[in-house]
Amino acid sequence: MKKLLVLLALLVAVPLSAATEISDILLSSTGTLYTIASEAPAADSGIEAARHLVITERNGDTIHREVVPASNVRGTHLNGLLGYDSDSGTLFVFWIQHFGYLYNQLLFCTRDKEGNWSDATSFGSPYNFRENLRIAVTHKVADPLGGEPFDGLTVHATWWEFDTQTGREAAQYRMLPIENGRVVDTADVNLDEFLAYTTDTDSPNADPSVLKHPLLSASRDQSSVLLVFADAQSGSFSQVRITPTRGIKAEGRIRIPVGKRETGYRAPQLVVGANSRLEGVFGERGRTALYTVGDGVLHYVMMHKEG
Repeated sequence: MKKLLVLLALLVAVPLSAATEISDILLSSTGTLYTIASEAPAADSGIEAARHLVITERNGDTIHREVVPASNVRGTHLNGLLGYDSDSGTLFVFWIQHFGYLYNQLLFCTRDKEGNWSDATSFGSPYNFRENLRIAVTHKVADPLGGEPFDGLTVHATWWEFDTQTGREAAQYRMLPIENGRVVDTADVNLDEFLAYTTDTDSPNADPSVLKHPLLSASRDQSSVLLVFADAQSGSFSQVRITPTRGIKAEGRIRIPVGKRETGYRAPQLVVGANSRLEGVFGERGRTALYTVGDGVLHYVMMHKEG
């Protein structure tokens, strides 16, 4: 508990204006600091995009700005997130390309160590509306036979999705294994398998804004991720541990995501503003602090393991 409160105190010390900016920060193993933000192109640039993604690279006193080329095409490019593969020197960029109110696309591209950018690749179901994309990175792959884990870079992605055909809203998860700086396969998990509809966890009066922010956090040993997501029907939250596991050849996948429900709890009584995000600090024995920053104020609640 003390550790969680200390972390929250440090968060208060951060300039609150930074919380309203949709961007990501990554410190690579080489000591280079990367930031990514969505910006409006210059009026005379001839770029089709209403907003594109700009990466700022800082190494000592050297600062370099670079536009992600794939974000110059039409649409509004937001929610940029970064990943890095130290073995290949590859930078990964994930984001959402908006075309309209009810349609957008999840995209990612890469920049190799020579500075060459790949074309954008889409993932997730097309023609739906997605928001609040999050990623986390792990570096271990479990042995299904119980042996020592293998080395392997995996990007995990989660987001909130509105299905335009069924009208259903739900959190989604996708695992993207990386080999030699490239995404070689993807696999998803049916999160419905981890829902628990009980009177102890239902929160029918929860503000809808707090339900639309699934969270991801990589474990300290980089072998798994903790996924926290809400169910729009019951208002309950589920906490699931997902471990990349070496796949069985018959399944045709090099890695498969193996999920295990750890706990669940009622939705917190928080309201997440339009320019804010729900964040989490995860402690021991299922204790979690969920917080959001809005209008210059930090709001947080302490969540405890059910039972």
